[in-house]
Amino acid sequence: MSERNFVHIGHIKDVSAVLRLLDELREDLNDAKAPTATIETVDDLRVEARKPKPRKEVTDQLMEELADRGLGEQMRELAKAFDALF
Repeated sequence: MSERNFVHIGHIKDVSAVLRLLDELREDLNDAKAPTATIETVDDLRVEARKPKPRKEVTDQLMEELADRGLGEQMRELAKAFDALF
């Protein structure tokens, strides 16, 4: 297996934690009938989190967009989880 395709088990656990938080956030947003743009931003974060090498600048931008929509505590937890990916 080449270096490029190798994914450490710790990384998989980190990704799983991020995806779990994103799923919970998306469910909460659906229940609250949040605007489609907010839900799409969560979906974009999910796509980025699943990449072998997520780009910090992209996730930071998407996280900033969500933070501007008043998702305080959930965003802090998500930011911590994403930090483990970098």
